[in-house]
Amino acid sequence: MQKLITIPLNDNNRNDMIIQEHLLEYLKNDWHIIQMFPVGAGTRSGNLQTSGYVAGWLAVLVREKIIICVF
Repeated sequence: MQKLITIPLNDNNRNDMIIQEHLLEYLKNDWHIIQMFPVGAGTRSGNLQTSGYVAGWLAVLVREKIIICVF
């Protein structure tokens, strides 16, 4: 089985800049990353306090470990 996982990326506030482990549970359970690619991104100018904003998405295709039984 394969799954497409989307991960939001933005620096809207301080909590968003903390590294978050979105794929850890899949990788622990023998899923494998097949492909990663960006899905849109944007920037805008912020106010005097934030001085800018970046946002986007990362798409990750993962696949379950294939178990082959030989009889």
